[in-house]
Order: sequence, then C-alpha cells, then structure tokens
Amino acid sequence: MSLAVPAAAAAQNTVCRLAYMAKVQYAPQLLALQHGWFRAAGIEVQGINLGMTTGISATEALVSGSADVAVMGDVPGLIALASAHPTVLVCAYGGGENMHGLIVSDRSGIRTVDDLRGKRIGCHFGSSTHGGLHLFLARHNLASSVTLVNTPQKNLVEALLSGSIDAFAASEPAPSLALARVPGARLLTTLSGLGNSYPLVMVASRAYAQAHPEVLRLLVEGTKKGVDCILVDPARAAREISKLTGAPAAMEERTLKTLEWKVRLDDEVLASLQSTADFLHGIRRLRAVPDLPALVWRDPVAAQGASAQTAAGDRKEAD
Repeated sequence: MSLAVPAAAAAQNTVCRLAYMAKVQYAPQLLALQHGWFRAAGIEVQGINLGMTTGISATEALVSGSADVAVMGDVPGLIALASAHPTVLVCAYGGGENMHGLIVSDRSGIRTVDDLRGKRIGCHFGSSTHGGLHLFLARHNLASSVTLVNTPQKNLVEALLSGSIDAFAASEPAPSLALARVPGARLLTTLSGLGNSYPLVMVASRAYAQAHPEVLRLLVEGTKKGVDCILVDPARAAREISKLTGAPAAMEERTLKTLEWKVRLDDEVLASLQSTADFLHGIRRLRAVPDLPALVWRDPVAAQGASAQTAAGDRKEAD
C-alpha cells in the first residue's frame, strides 16, 4: 500500500537556486522571496540576485549551471532555450503589449507617428524592444524612413537629452526616467497592437525540471501569489518593490500598472515568443529558432490528471 506524499512535504529538503534581477519586471518573485511564499510552499530557495544587470546575465547563470531556474525577459529566455544547455519553458508571468514605449523629445518636433520620418530613433539592438520596434515601423511603413541608432538602454536618456537622437524605444525604467529628466519629453505611443505581448518568462534546467517537478510546481504557485499581490494592491506592492530595487515607488507603481500580470503558458505566449525568435534569427542573434512547443514544461501530475479524466470519460462513453 502506497501513500501519496503532499507536494510541499516532498519538496521540503530540496534546494532551488533561482536567478533574478532587482528590477520591477521580476516583482512577483521579489515579493514571493520577501514574504517567504516559496518557503511556505516547501521550497528552500537560494536566491541569486543579479542586481540591475541585463537579462542575459540570468541566461548565463542558467546555462552555466550556477542556477536551476531563472526569470527573465523574452529575448534572454529565447537565448537560453536555444542554447546547448537543455532547458524548459516553465511559464510566462507578465509582460503585455504596453511593455515598450516610444519616447520623443519636445525639440524633435514629433507630434504624430508620421512625424518620425527622417528622425533618429535610439534602441538597444537585439533586444525585445528592437523586435517590437521592427514590427511597429513595418506596420506604419516607416522602416526605410527613419535611422535606428544602436544605444544601450542605460544611455538612452542621456542621448535624448543631448539631442543625438530624436526619440527612443525602450522598456522601463528608461521611459519613466526620460519623462522625469528630459524637459518636454513625452510618450508618443507604446509598441502595442502588433501581435506580441513580450512575455516575461521562467526557464529551468531540463535536468532539474525532470528531477524536481514538485519544486517547479511550487515555484509557479509562489509566483502566482506575487502576481495576486500586484493585482490586489499595486501601490503597496510598488512600495515593497521600491525598497528592493532602489527606484522611486511612484515609478515602480507606474510600471506595475502598465504591464500585464498573469501566470500562463498558452498559444498567445508561444506565438509572441515565436515572433521574437524569428526576428532574432533574422538579425543573427539566434543561430537557430528553438522548437518552442517541444520545450514547454509538462507538469507530470497535471498530465496524469488529464489522462485519468480522459480514461474516465472513455469508460463512461463505453458504458
């Protein structure tokens, strides 16, 4: 006779090295770590805080074996999934079509999208924003009418201030920083309506996922609690996140309200990732496009439940 062991009990003595960055985009995990929601779920999480680095540092931590699971943006996630180190896509938990904003300076004379013609637009090449901007310019027949300037995100605000660019496309915190520091700067539009939700994702080592599916399940549950915290009271969540990131609470609240928060892994997420992967492959940032459906993590417990329901349904029909 065998007794089922609760997932939390099975995971009690299991260590999970979770790589993350101290940025608002990773708010659900920051909140979960702060409140002990992963510990409450029965996981001993060893957080690997990568500070204010770029998402590729999370990819490097994962593929080097120094982390078991990492949270990151869509581009670092795709690079991890396309790497030689076997990985799986656990879930998406945030993002949204308003992830990236197009900021213009007052002296540029840009008042409408069509005014972008002949202008210099700063963007970090090879980023998620770059992919969204590519779609945006194509949608508005502007691809051949603007000059894109490869600018690291940390330098975008200064470039706008100096006048070396007329506008820039970026994700937070660059848009909020520009609005606060550049006189007359404004948000022209977001890179929305282009069929891409720019998902924030959780990626795990395949070996770890196979050995500890209960830990991934509980990591997802803890992330859901973080998402719920944001949705219920974004102002409070922003104040808590601000203490961890060092950014003003008002700025963090603006970002929390701009992004969409939901733990999921559906066709829309995969289609968005596919779009970005195709773009990255086209500019040779990815050597090969990963087979995303084949890399989706399948929770064995959920799979068993689905099989049991199917079998029960078949028996009922037979009766």
